[in-house]
Amino acid sequence: MLSKFAATVLLFIVVTLFVSLGVLWWTGEGTRSVLIGVICGTVAVFTVRAASRYGRWGERSGDEHERSREGKDR
Repeated sequence: MLSKFAATVLLFIVVTLFVSLGVLWWTGEGTRSVLIGVICGTVAVFTVRAASRYGRWGERSGDEHERSREGKDR
């Protein structure tokens, strides 16, 4: 659980930093670049979390799969 949180924070920091620096280089405005960077970092975190949650939604763990197969054998 801690590694998931650390990865989420790292993703937020990296996306925010890269987007902020890109917008700062492009426009030259520091305030606007930080604001856009924070917004993009937040959207990236929500997107990755939603995609990982959706990807696991249809999966079953190995134990559940084995138990369901054993029930059919009887």
